Amino acid sequence: MRLLIFGATGTMGVLIARRFLSVYPSCTLILFVRDAAKLPMDLADHKSIVVIEGQLDHMADLSKAMEGVDAVVASLGPTGRKGPFYPSGTPIASAYARIIATMKQHGVLRLIALTTPSVRDPDDRFDLPLVLLRQTFATVARNVAKDIVAIGNVVRADGAPLDWTLVRLALHSRDEPTSSCAVVPGYMGDGKTGPRSSRIGAAAFIIDQLERREWVRKAPLLSAP
Repeated sequence: MRLLIFGATGTMGVLIARRFLSVYPSCTLILFVRDAAKLPMDLADHKSIVVIEGQLDHMADLSKAMEGVDAVVASLGPTGRKGPFYPSGTPIASAYARIIATMKQHGVLRLIALTTPSVRDPDDRFDLPLVLLRQTFATVARNVAKDIVAIGNVVRADGAPLDWTLVRLALHSRDEPTSSCAVVPGYMGDGKTGPRSSRIGAAAFIIDQLERREWVRKAPLLSAP
């Protein structure tokens, strides 16, 4: 397998990369980053990793990274740190549109994209803690929430021919070394899921789903059990 990860310098991107290397030690991992200096040493120097520095708005950079790829994991997402200063457009959703277009050009079908419960799903039901969390986030970081919702729309519309999975993560519990760090996939209000998840568990779920098909063209919410 040859996996391409976007957002590999972020917390989730690093965990996903490390999980992939532990499960597929003889496979090739491509990390698309803006600044390779931000990569942890264990990834920057790993013999199975190819690092490509580029910009998400440069189609030539995306095309170079996509050559020979079997699957894509996109750990891209706007954060609420900029709050009201976040741009009014949808920059990350636009980046997803370019990634998907490049995947189609190269015949790459498998896409796993990280997002949040701001992206809704027809199988969701009412869940008060998650609804309050979503509404609060939309209030304090309106443009961020708008971009996140647009990501879901782009993946579902532009990525319709692809084998996509939208992995929705809410709040992260602290992953303790002694904890199982497992996650339960499901939907809002199904009695199994809640507002908290595990980053380590989510990384394991994502790598497991590279070849499994039970969540293809679905948007599971990952929750700590």
